[in-house]
Amino acid sequence: MPYQKAIVFFVFALLYLAAKAGCVAMAIWMHAVAPDFIGRALTAYNTRAKRCFALGVVNALAVLFLCAVLFGTQLEPLGLLGLALLLSLAALAMVGYSLSYHDLGRQLRDERAWTPARTILLGGIAAEAAFMAPVIGQVFSIGVLFRGLGAVVSAMLWRGK
Repeated sequence: MPYQKAIVFFVFALLYLAAKAGCVAMAIWMHAVAPDFIGRALTAYNTRAKRCFALGVVNALAVLFLCAVLFGTQLEPLGLLGLALLLSLAALAMVGYSLSYHDLGRQLRDERAWTPARTILLGGIAAEAAFMAPVIGQVFSIGVLFRGLGAVVSAMLWRGK
């Protein structure tokens, strides 16, 4: 019996690490695929932190409320629309986390000439390690989530340089 619990724990730990590695890999891929969008979002993330945080909180709560309303209806197509909206919010949140990986990696590299992939990789590892701290890490993760989500929404609405 104790072996079964250890195996289950080990499997869940491996799945958790695979999910976190996927998040960091997605951040590297997003930087390679859409560098202009990521640049606009990073500008918003770094220059308008409080505004991005507020925008992220408002958008997350509004979308979650709308999803709850759509899920509560008796019409199946509206429930599917709510599911699509919820998945879109999750995708935008992941892009928001990728901004924090890039920003933390930029701070870690200091003046060294690293490639963007290495910067994001090391920033992602450091951020995910910080997120695993019991209480402080979870609060930090929620703050990064809202700030990154607001920066992504701001970059979607703002087409500046």
